[in-house]
Amino acid sequence: MTSQYKKFTKLIAKWPLDITKGERDLGKVIRDKVKSAFESTEKVNFDSDLCNRQYTILNKLADNHYKNKYKRTKISSATGLNPEECNLILSDEVLEYLKEENKGFFSKVFKKEEK
Repeated sequence: MTSQYKKFTKLIAKWPLDITKGERDLGKVIRDKVKSAFESTEKVNFDSDLCNRQYTILNKLADNHYKNKYKRTKISSATGLNPEECNLILSDEVLEYLKEENKGFFSKVFKKEEK
């Protein structure tokens, strides 16, 4: 069990944290899940096979295994934005701003209907 924990701590050290995402950051979620899985008092139900499979999957993601295996010929997205612009739009500040804008829009629509 301790060898599994050591493997996972090395893995999460490789995983980048994006502070602009807050609680929605995948690196933070993975760190929290690993911490709670190994802190649980029910170590009797520990499935080492499942643990190894999850480690392998997360390690491939952290190492960009599939990005390197299936190289993209064009750098584009459905939105037409580059990766930096997509990252900016998904930040907490922009999402909060958009949420406030939507509130303003809907309140205007509902006020017009009341008249």
